[in-house]
Amino acid sequence: MNKSVRILTESAVLIAAAVVLSMITLFRMPLGGSVTPFATLPVIMVSLRHGTKWGVAAALVFSLTQLLLGFANVVAVPVKTVWNMALCAILDYVLAYGILGTTGIIAHWFPRPMIGITMGIVVTGLGRLVCSFLSGLLIWSAFAPPDWPVWLYSLSYNAAWCLPDVGITLIACLLLSRVPAFGLLPADQKE
Repeated sequence: MNKSVRILTESAVLIAAAVVLSMITLFRMPLGGSVTPFATLPVIMVSLRHGTKWGVAAALVFSLTQLLLGFANVVAVPVKTVWNMALCAILDYVLAYGILGTTGIIAHWFPRPMIGITMGIVVTGLGRLVCSFLSGLLIWSAFAPPDWPVWLYSLSYNAAWCLPDVGITLIACLLLSRVPAFGLLPADQKE
């Protein structure tokens, strides 16, 4: 089988797994954001196994499925303008999930694979948090309690779901990286 066809097929299966896992929530925040059983891990696996080009493509496809599934959040923005809805779609979906595709390239900056995987997931997880934080500042600020600074509300709200989600994904990925069949570590860099 052609290598590109094999990678495309594997990516499609992993994206489908990510979508299914995203529908299982361990905790859901009232205005969006949830902790899932490592829904982003399959997308991260594409990036680690096949590089940035495939990882970003898989992440963008996953982001679009999440956008379609979460479209109610986009139309629920407090100030209903095309600009706010587009900004919500871009920040909360396309960029927040699209950044996951860069996990592999970040991981390869580090000589020790386990440290690379850890840093890749942490950096892209923080990137997701930054996207959601900016969305909270620019779009969802109307929900901030009156006695809270908007930046603190946005950071607290988004960290409450994003950090546990990243932590669960990190633990799962580190455990799976110990299983050679998953191919998350290059053969010449097994720890």
